[in-house]
Amino acid sequence: MITLSSEMEKFQHWFIHDALPLWASRAYDDARGGFYEALNFDATPWVNRPRRVRVQARQIHTFTQTGIRGWHKESETIAAKGFDYFLDVACPDDGARGCVHIISDDGKIIDDHRDLYDQAFLLLACASRWQAAQDRRAIDLAEKTIKFLDAELASPHGGWLESDQNEVPRRQNPHMHLLEAFMALYRATDDKKYLERASDIVQLFLRVFYDEGAGILIEYFNDDFSPDEKRHIIEPGHMFEWVWLLKNYEHLSGTDYSDVRDSLYMRGTQLGEDPQFFGFVSNKVDMATPNLRAAKRLWPQTEYLKASLVEARDGNDKAKILTTSLIDNLFATYLHVAKAGLWVDEFDALGTSTAKDVPASILYHLFEAVAETYPAANSGNGE
Repeated sequence: MITLSSEMEKFQHWFIHDALPLWASRAYDDARGGFYEALNFDATPWVNRPRRVRVQARQIHTFTQTGIRGWHKESETIAAKGFDYFLDVACPDDGARGCVHIISDDGKIIDDHRDLYDQAFLLLACASRWQAAQDRRAIDLAEKTIKFLDAELASPHGGWLESDQNEVPRRQNPHMHLLEAFMALYRATDDKKYLERASDIVQLFLRVFYDEGAGILIEYFNDDFSPDEKRHIIEPGHMFEWVWLLKNYEHLSGTDYSDVRDSLYMRGTQLGEDPQFFGFVSNKVDMATPNLRAAKRLWPQTEYLKASLVEARDGNDKAKILTTSLIDNLFATYLHVAKAGLWVDEFDALGTSTAKDVPASILYHLFEAVAETYPAANSGNGE
């Protein structure tokens, strides 16, 4: 087990005392309801902008979890009214087919197609609302959504389709977040049917998504789940997310996937790190030209930190050192902004900021990274 370093305490303090109060006061649209898609760099909301429903769900989850932890006195209130709005606006027909894709800032549906990635975050939000408030609507919505996924999106080749429009390529990414959601539902309800769903996705990962020989995560697939022409493109951030998720699954199931986790972590580090920019990892890496520098968003770095914490607790000395340097480097770059509590979302290949706003979607990634720094999270049980 690793000890709580001064860097971790600094990260926790920044999130709880700078980021969370700022977003609690600015993230929610009190006049029209719902969460804003982004803030400007002066912390004013970016208005008149379409809102992705997945971001609504992420914010519900994040504020619910920070409320459970007692990190902000208004978190639960914000989450509860956000969930009311979500049910009223984003889930037509009482959620019979889950949630829609995009809404306007005045609550009108702009895009009503059902996207698998969106449904994963709907389920995660439902798990949090049940955990916090035993809101029966949350479990009802989760069950309706799972029924819809099985009835309309289930694929004979395994997993679920990208959406009700059956786009290709198919991706591992929404399945990864469904694993997160099913584990959260199991923790919230203690109902083993959700753990069984999670187990099915882990087996899909081992059978389809994970290239054991190369130690990498395959991202893109044809309809039959054979790797498509972009199989040479990997995303280190997703590899690190799987390290964290597999540790969570081990804790819940009593299984051991440490060899897989170690391999993903090692290869993600080898292929993704840019030594010319603080050792941060690139958004994507082309296996044909692995040394080519690329852009770097904030979220892969939070996943790198989470995976490093997991690996450090399992005795990886390099990962233990990285947990310190990653946090220090975050404060020198992504979190180095004039308004404390905001962040730079992306730097280009040369290390120049390309961010035009502060996307609300990243609050979820930051919360989960901060939560993992707490000793209570040392068995992969940090949300």
